[in-house]
Amino acid sequence: MRITAKLAYSQLKINRSRTIGALIAITLATALITAVCSFVASGNAMLVSFLGVNYGEYGNSYVALLFIPAIIFGLIILSLAIIVISNVFRVSAGERVTQFGVLKCVGATKKQITDTVMYESILLSAIGIPLGILAGLLLTFVGIGVANHFLDDLNSLVHIMINEITLSLSFVVSWKALLLSAAVCFLTVLLSAWLPAHKAAKASAIDCIRGTGEVKIDRKQVRTSPLVERLFGIEGTLAAKNIKRNRRNFRSTVIALAAGVILFISLGELSGQANAIQAYIRLDIDQTVLTEYTSAYDNRINEATGKEETVYIHPISSELGNNIAQKLEEFDHTKIFGIGNDFDTYETVLPEELISAPMQSVLEASDQQNKPELPVEIIVLDDTHYAALCEKAGAPLGSTILLNHYSYNDNGTKVDLVPFSPKMKALTLMKADGSSSEMSIQGVLTQAEMPKELFYPNTNPVRLIVPQAEVRGYSWYSAPSDVPGFITYANDVMAQTFPENTDASYMESGFNTRVYQVDDYMKVMNIAIVLASIFMYSFVVLLMLIGFTNVISTMSTNVRMRSREFAVLQSVGMTTAGLKQMLNLESVLCSMKALMYGLPIGIIASIFINLPIRSMFPIPYTLPWLAIVLCVLSVFLITWSTTRYAAHRLQKQNIIETIRSGSGK
Repeated sequence: MRITAKLAYSQLKINRSRTIGALIAITLATALITAVCSFVASGNAMLVSFLGVNYGEYGNSYVALLFIPAIIFGLIILSLAIIVISNVFRVSAGERVTQFGVLKCVGATKKQITDTVMYESILLSAIGIPLGILAGLLLTFVGIGVANHFLDDLNSLVHIMINEITLSLSFVVSWKALLLSAAVCFLTVLLSAWLPAHKAAKASAIDCIRGTGEVKIDRKQVRTSPLVERLFGIEGTLAAKNIKRNRRNFRSTVIALAAGVILFISLGELSGQANAIQAYIRLDIDQTVLTEYTSAYDNRINEATGKEETVYIHPISSELGNNIAQKLEEFDHTKIFGIGNDFDTYETVLPEELISAPMQSVLEASDQQNKPELPVEIIVLDDTHYAALCEKAGAPLGSTILLNHYSYNDNGTKVDLVPFSPKMKALTLMKADGSSSEMSIQGVLTQAEMPKELFYPNTNPVRLIVPQAEVRGYSWYSAPSDVPGFITYANDVMAQTFPENTDASYMESGFNTRVYQVDDYMKVMNIAIVLASIFMYSFVVLLMLIGFTNVISTMSTNVRMRSREFAVLQSVGMTTAGLKQMLNLESVLCSMKALMYGLPIGIIASIFINLPIRSMFPIPYTLPWLAIVLCVLSVFLITWSTTRYAAHRLQKQNIIETIRSGSGK
C-alpha cells in the first residue's frame, strides 16, 4: 500500500466522527440516486407491460413524463451532495493544514498531498456506495409497497377512468440502474474531494504551518455594529466577528440550511395547492351516484366550408335520455335528475348591445377578441325537471330557456357575472357545415334560479335549455338509499340499452357508459395527492438529512477546531456561561443568515408554483405559513443543539493543556 493511502487510512481511523459524517452523506446521496434510478426502472416496466416496448403512440410523452422528473431529482441530489461532501473534505483538509505543511517540509509533493485526500474519498466510497445502493434498494422496495397499496385502491376505481388499465409497480433490480448510480456517486465523491484537496496542495508550507488561509484577517471585514455589543455584550461582538472571519466554514452550513428551507416551503405550497384543487373540483351537489353515457367523436374539416367540425359517432336523443331516467326511477322510487349536453355543434354571433359590459371585458381578454362567433352549449333535461324550470322561468312547455350566468377564472379568483341583456329574445345558431337556424328565447334563468347540477362545467358563454335535441353525452344524477344496489341496477339498465362488446377497449364501440359514486372522483384525486405527497415529503426529508449531516459535521468540527480559542478566552476571564452565550449567538446568527436567503427564495418559489395553477383554476396564492414556521423553528433548533452538544464535549478539557496542544489531548 502506498504511503499516501496508509496516511489516508490512518486519518479515517483517527477522525472517526468526521469519517462517520462523510459516510452518512455518501450513503444517503447514493441511496437517493439509487432509489430514483430504481423507480424509473420500475415505472418503465409498468409502462411496457400495458403500452409495449416503445410506449405506443405517445411514446415520447411517456418518456418525458418518466425521465424528466428523474433528471431533475437527480440534479438536485447531486448538487446538494457535491456541496455537502466537498465541505466534509474541506473541513478535513482545514483540520490537517499544519500536517500538510510538515509533510511539505519533509519533501511531500503537491500530488502526494492531493492523493492523500483522494485516497480518503476512495476508501469512503468503497464503504459508503455499497451501503447506499443497499439502502436505495430498500427505499425502493418500501416505496413500491406503499405505492402499490394506494394503486390497489386506485385500480378499484378504474371504472371511472378513461382507460381501463391496472396500475401496479413491480420491484425491478436493474443492473444498469445500479451501475449508473454507483458510477455517478463515485464521480461525485471524487469531484467533491478533489476541489479542497487541490486547494490544500497549492498552499505554501509556511502558510500551512502557520494555519493561515482558512481565516483571513481584514479589519474591514470584522467590523460589527455597536448595537450588537450593546444588546449582547462582548460575547455578541465575538460571535459576530467569528461568523465574518470564518465565512467559508459557515458558507456550506448556510447553503445546506437555506436549501432545506427552500425545499420545505416549496413542498408546503405544493401540498396546499393540491388540496385547494381537490376542494375546487368537488361537485357541490346533493347527489351521490352518477350514471353517464358519452359518445365518441371525430374532429374533421368540413369540405364545403373549410371549418373544423365535431361529428358525434353515437349521439343520444333527449327522448332516450328521458326514458332511461324513468327506468332508473323504478329502483326504489329514486329521484333522477337527467341532463344532456352538446358543447361543440353550434355557434352564434350577438350584437354588442345584448352583451353585458363585464362579459365584453372577458371576451376582449380571451381568445374570442378577434372571433365574433360565441360557442353555444345545448342542454336537454328529463321531462320532470324541464317542466319545473319552464315554470320557474315563466315559460310554457316547449320553450327555449337562456341560462344567464357565466363564471370564469380571473387569475386565481372565481368571478360570476350576468353575461347578456334581459332583452335577448332570439339568436341564430350556426353549424360548421354552413347551415343556420333561428332560436327564440321564451325564458331566462339567473344564477340564483339555476339548480346546482347546471353549474358544471359552465365553459360556453351561451347556454340554452331546449325541449329536444341530440347530444354527445347524458348524465343521470341520483341519491339512492341503497347505493350498491342502485349501481348494479343502473349498470344493468345501461347494458340493456347500450349493448357493447365487453372485450372492447375504451370507445371502441363508439360510446361509453359508466355508473359510479360522485365521491369516487374525489377518492382518485385524494389517492393521487396522498401518494405524491408521501414520495415528495420522503424525498425532501432525505435531502434535508444530507444537508443536516453537513450542518452537524461542520458546526461540531468548527467548535472542536476552536478549542484553543475557547481556552484562551477562559484564561482571561470569560465564564462558562459567557462562552455558551457566545456560541448560542453564533448559532442564532448562522440560522438568521440561512433564513435570510432561504425564506425569500422559498416564498418566491412558492409564488412561481402558484402561477401555472391559478391560470387553470380559481385558486389564489396563499403563503404557506405552517411550512415557514416549521422551517424557522427547525433551523434554530438544529444549529443551537449541535453547537451546544459540541461545546459540552469541551468542558472537561484542561485549559493549559488545550492552549499548549491546541486540542487539549
